[in-house]
Amino acid sequence: MKRRGILYCILLLTLSLTILLLPATPVQSAASPQQVLLLYDSLAKGTFKDGNVTELQRLLAAYSTKVTLRSLDQYEQGMLKNYSRVIMVRNEADISITNKSYIEDWEYYQGQYLHIGYNPPASLTKALQLTTDVIYDGSAELEIGQFSGIQVKVQDMPYIVASQAVKSLGKLSFAEEGLQAPYAVSKGNDTYAPYFEQGNVSTLGMAYVLKDWLHITAAPKMYFAIKEIYPFSDLQLLAETGERLYQLGIPFLASVRPVFSNTDYPAMQRYLVAMKSVQSSNGSILVNAPVVMPTISSSDHTLKGKMNDFINLLAENGLGPLGVGAEMHWSYDKEYSEAGMSFFDSVVLYPDEQIDYMEQSDTSKSFPSSLYSVPLEFLQALHTSNKVIPQLPMDTVITVDMPEDERQLEEMLQSLERNWVSFADYKQEEHQVVTDQNTISSLDGMISINGQPLSLDYTPETVDSDYRYTEEQQKSFTRLFNIQNQFFIVVIMISLLLFGGLLMIGYRLYRRKFLK
Repeated sequence: MKRRGILYCILLLTLSLTILLLPATPVQSAASPQQVLLLYDSLAKGTFKDGNVTELQRLLAAYSTKVTLRSLDQYEQGMLKNYSRVIMVRNEADISITNKSYIEDWEYYQGQYLHIGYNPPASLTKALQLTTDVIYDGSAELEIGQFSGIQVKVQDMPYIVASQAVKSLGKLSFAEEGLQAPYAVSKGNDTYAPYFEQGNVSTLGMAYVLKDWLHITAAPKMYFAIKEIYPFSDLQLLAETGERLYQLGIPFLASVRPVFSNTDYPAMQRYLVAMKSVQSSNGSILVNAPVVMPTISSSDHTLKGKMNDFINLLAENGLGPLGVGAEMHWSYDKEYSEAGMSFFDSVVLYPDEQIDYMEQSDTSKSFPSSLYSVPLEFLQALHTSNKVIPQLPMDTVITVDMPEDERQLEEMLQSLERNWVSFADYKQEEHQVVTDQNTISSLDGMISINGQPLSLDYTPETVDSDYRYTEEQQKSFTRLFNIQNQFFIVVIMISLLLFGGLLMIGYRLYRRKFLK
């Protein structure tokens, strides 16, 4: 027995030493976003290529990429060596590169390079054995990924005549010329896509090119979102919209505008009630960026506190916002990206409608979850062999504005049914929102606030409209003024009686005098 006990002790000591001597496993940190230097020769304002650089920024954001944007004229010595991935957009065929710093740095660049548009550099032409030409006016049909038969009008469009590339991405067919050409080609570190415009299906082609170039392997998802929801919207119609989508089995996002004052008014309480109804109908809440007036002062730094308070208000009322919706330029503004978006790790970036920077930055803020947004009408331009719309290459959200009446609601629902889109549930993914008081998170369909699961069941409630909008002011000398008022009333009544009596006496004296 003693020998067996000694053996047990030796075994325990051996196991303990083994555990102590094992190398410690480092804690895995969140993967850093890929960084890209995006260069361009011209923004092509007023031409058919106007906006393609901005669209490229949105596509890169959808792949959670951190982008530094520079024109070739602004390029500084040594920038290339700080980036393993560089994109060059050449919108002008007759503009030569004259920046000596770039020319010198380019000679030694060894990273991943994507060239878009005219004038590919000699090194890329040699590596891909490129031959190119230009179609000045015509139409083409794009086939890429699971999409085919997508028509596009082209003007002054360079295309690939021949190449010794390893990989071809997509195919362009020119009916008038009887030509076919790859949409893009790549080999090793070099990729070339001759054509890209904003607002047509070349955006879809470029999305596939970027996914391949960035080596993105995650399966994309498609979501559905309702925008332009305000406290003064038809909140009853909003609740009905959520209920109808729930009946159709469509999970959705509701992008709600924040409220920064008068949050105790009945109108705000009704707004919160409507959001609870949306959340219970399998809807996920996004906090939409507030409308910022162009006259906002650069010294006004109250946005962060206001956003913090609004998110806390939602959490206190049983609502779990999971992301932020904003126009794309917000991610390139130092103040807006920090004060308005830093609470969130998930974002929906909408196309810019009105750009008003407070403190513009040339480097974007990136997010682990970033959705590329397109309007519902975009689906109608995609032709497939059946009614089922396949997934786009990046995480995408199909957006509609809040319906204004029953007719618009019916039209929206019918369009969704016609297109047979399979929408994902936003709260199934991992999202986190952190304020000074609350941590809101979601995973596998469950939302929690400060670690406590949030019940998504909700019983509609009525908001009492009997609300005193101004506080009753403190009254001084009220009793004295009341006594004074009563005294004057008595005096006036006595005076009237005396005056009436004098009139009667005068009348009688008058009659007696003239009747004699």
